Amino acid sequence: MTDDAAEVLNAFRAYTEPRDGLAGDNSFKVACSFDEPATDVEIASAWPGAEVPGELAQVWSTSRQSRLFEDVDYGQWGLVLLSPEGAAERTMQERGQRSGDCRDDDVVIGEFLGDQELVVFAPSEGDGRRVLVALPMDDRPDWYSAAPASPSSWIAT
Repeated sequence: MTDDAAEVLNAFRAYTEPRDGLAGDNSFKVACSFDEPATDVEIASAWPGAEVPGELAQVWSTSRQSRLFEDVDYGQWGLVLLSPEGAAERTMQERGQRSGDCRDDDVVIGEFLGDQELVVFAPSEGDGRRVLVALPMDDRPDWYSAAPASPSSWIAT
């Protein structure tokens, strides 16, 4: 497994053409799509006064926003890795609505299509819970751990 988030994200470029059945029993036709890379200025302006974790800057410098394994026929399945601006907006929204669950250094980095779950990069989380799946009705202790370390290990799983 690589530690380079950009390398792992780039590996998904092999899936830009729609394919059937990529996800086990899933019969949906799915594909990945990628925006142009975000600039350093764009990333910094989306997060004024905040230090952007290197893993996230790496992902955004590879693709401003990515849509991974999206159901191309119905749009009801897949994962959107948010742009720097989109992540900042969604993070602020979640901090306002769920102040008891969100920490100051949490960053909402993704949204599942067709569901309300969010992907949260949580640098200060302990016990190997750096990337979390935030459930809409559950408190933080019940959020799933998606990866023990960084987005690169999460994307690779």
